[in-house]
Amino acid sequence: MLHSTDEIMREQAKEKTNTLQELANSIDELDRKLTYGMLLVGGLAAIVNPIVGAGIAAKAVLPSITGLLNKYGLRASADKLSRYQLEKEINAAQKTIIDEFEAANTVQAINPILQELDLTLRTTEVEHDPLSSFNLADAHLPEFKDDKWRELTEVAICHVYKEIYDDPSLHKQANLEAKDLRWLKLMFAANKVS
Repeated sequence: MLHSTDEIMREQAKEKTNTLQELANSIDELDRKLTYGMLLVGGLAAIVNPIVGAGIAAKAVLPSITGLLNKYGLRASADKLSRYQLEKEINAAQKTIIDEFEAANTVQAINPILQELDLTLRTTEVEHDPLSSFNLADAHLPEFKDDKWRELTEVAICHVYKEIYDDPSLHKQANLEAKDLRWLKLMFAANKVS
């Protein structure tokens, strides 16, 4: 959840500019217009006096002090300020999420079915076989009065893994071994997923 907050805040920040960046952009635009105008004047002056025209054109092409200050001073400061403000906003948003989550009446429980799924995906068949070393019937969560959590978990696993189970080319990518496929097949059968 915190990672998502970070991504959302950064995505929104791409669209925003602060006032220093807007000022730097305005200076760049004016400097560009001034440069093109001076080149035009230099070109026209070159018709009458080539030396004066060349001097004006050279002045237009060489970077001005305002352009250099804008590029290396104002724009760099604006970018640094934007990054600082973004980090500050991200940290504040993450702190708010953590505070709200801790203040809520949230029951924290470890789902034994998901725990088994995690264990079986991280181990080999020699280390752990979910069909011989885990009994779903024994799994319970004392935090909940009914077993609705079990049905919801099993249905969620079926929805997530059905497409992968049906496509053998995805088995390796999903880290599914023969033991995992047997366990999922049993899960699909128990939930009448074909």
